[in-house]
Order: sequence, then structure tokens, then C-alpha cells
Amino acid sequence: MKNIENLRKQYNNIEIPTELDNIINTAIDKKPNIFSAYFRKAGIVAASIIVIFTSAVNISPAFAQSMSNIPVVSSMVKLVNFKTYTAENGNMEANINVAKVEGLSNKELENELNSKFIEEGQKEYSNFLKEMKELKGDAHKSVGTSYEVKTDNDSIYSIVYSKYETAGSSDIQYKAYTIDKKNQAVVTLNSLFKDNSYIDIISNNIKEQMREQMKTDNSKVYFIDTDDNFDKIKADQTFYINSDGNIVILFNKYDVAPGYMGAPEFVIPTDVVSNILLNRGLVK
Repeated sequence: MKNIENLRKQYNNIEIPTELDNIINTAIDKKPNIFSAYFRKAGIVAASIIVIFTSAVNISPAFAQSMSNIPVVSSMVKLVNFKTYTAENGNMEANINVAKVEGLSNKELENELNSKFIEEGQKEYSNFLKEMKELKGDAHKSVGTSYEVKTDNDSIYSIVYSKYETAGSSDIQYKAYTIDKKNQAVVTLNSLFKDNSYIDIISNNIKEQMREQMKTDNSKVYFIDTDDNFDKIKADQTFYINSDGNIVILFNKYDVAPGYMGAPEFVIPTDVVSNILLNRGLVK
């Protein structure tokens, strides 16, 4: 017991070296800097994670698809293949693709569009099956449909539906749907303008483009200044708005040019129609 007491006194009487005091005080003084450095590093790492995440979504469609359960990502409008109708019998073949729009907040519009796509697909398929039964022997015919997203930005979602048909000669026909994302509505051509003067203004610009193309390229021919004159576009002419904010007018094959010219389309410069545009923020 006495030995323990003597050891305790010896321990309590040990002098702490001044060097140790200095080391401890220096460490305490530097502690805020240590934490500052830590948080700076943590901030850099967090920022890097954000950049990597954003880049991954933009660069990798697979990564974006894997995030589709997150509400912010899944709210984006997208076009997917809903169903494909196929049929084949000898030299007759059909490949009818039916698209489906997802992500619109206006579910009534989304359902209306999807119902229209399904109806069009079923109609094309039924017509083909009927022809396949009626045509005999070495009849050749193929039908195919596809959908393409032409524009997808903050304001616009433009879809072009194409039907390709061959039966001796070939044919291409278009339908287009431009969705105003802000107002969740389908845009018609006349809804972009103050009055019907757009019909003549756009038609005259298209004819100017046609003449200029034929002037600079002898292989191009349009039905203007001949007996088969192209006069003017229809009030509900097929169109879409491209990523530059320009109206693009679409024609089916043979509408305004010989078959070898395919299905022409014309970009309308905005300054041509700027005076009659309604300020909807869609055409730039």
C-alpha cells in the first residue's frame, strides 16, 4: 500500500516538458485550418459527383434509362416503340411500328396521341392483310412505318411519322406532331400566325427556294412554272419545328416534284414570317 502511494506521488510530480505544451498548442491553433481543408475537399468531391452525374445522363442513354424511376428524370417526354405489327407472305411484307409518347403531364393529350398512333398502326396493318389476301401470284408489295423525334428541347417535342410503301414504284408519306411542352398542347400550323396570310407567304418562299435549287443544281426539278404547277401549301400543311426554331414544311413524294426527288422538305427562314407570327415562343 505504501509502495503504491509513493508511485502516485512520483507520477504527480513528473514535469511536463515545455516542448510538449508547444506541440499541443500548435495543433489546437491549426485545427480550424484542418477542418477548412476537409470541407474544401468535400466540396470539390461533391461538385465532381454532380458533374459526373450530369455528364452521364447527357452522354449515356443507358444511364438515363436506368434513372427513369427518379421523378425528375421520368417526367421528361420521350417516344418509345409500343408495338410492331409484322406480316409476310411470299413477296409481300409489312413492318408497322406503333409509337407511344410518355412523360406528358397532360395525360388526356398523351392518351389521345397514343390512341391515334395505335389506330393508325392497326389501320395500316388491316389494309395490308386485306391486300395480301386479294393479291395473288407474284405480286410485290411492302409497307413500313416509323416514327422519328425531330426536336426535343425545353419548348418543343416534334415527331414525324413516315410511311414507306413499295409496289412496283415507291411512295413516302408524312404526318407530323409538334407538342408545345409549356402549354401541353399539339401545335397546328395556323395556330402560329395572326391570320391566314401565312399560306401565301410561306408558299411564295418555298417557290423561291425551288427556283434557286433548280438554278444551282440541274438534277433538281419541281412542279413550278409548268402545267403541273405547285400553287400553295394547305392551311393544315404537314410541318414541324426544328431545333433552331424554324418551321419545316413537309411534302409527300410526288406532291411537288418527280418521284426521284423523294419527299422534299423546306426550312422557312423566320424573318420571312416574323411580321405575322403570334408570340408563342416556339418559332425563334
